[in-house]
Amino acid sequence: MKKVITKPQFIFLLLAIISLIIGFIYKNGEFVISIYSTYIIVKSWSISMFTSIFLVLIAVNYTSLSFINKPHKRVLTIIHIALQITALIPLWYMISISNIKKSYEDEIIINSVLVISFGVFLFATLIHLINFFMSLISKKD
Repeated sequence: MKKVITKPQFIFLLLAIISLIIGFIYKNGEFVISIYSTYIIVKSWSISMFTSIFLVLIAVNYTSLSFINKPHKRVLTIIHIALQITALIPLWYMISISNIKKSYEDEIIINSVLVISFGVFLFATLIHLINFFMSLISKKD
């Protein structure tokens, strides 16, 4: 656990690889996102690619902090990792069931879970940005 906290870039690279693998396995799945009377069809592969790229960029941020010898804030890093995994697990599950035919009620539940997952994802990103900039501004410990 201490290794994960001291080098969080490795966990984010691992999460990016898992996201790519899940996206590749369920490549042909798609989500129907309904906003009022508009329906948007999003491929599972697109969501997986976006998530993977985003996670790699987070890993790059943590790596850059280690290159300039600025320690990240441990508590914020723990919160960030926990929130990021909390956001990714429902997303990966929704991607895994995206090939299955669903009723309208199931689509509403899936849309709700995706919105909540995306909200947690954004909150985790906010925590990461706070952690990153606080680490850049603060003096070395």
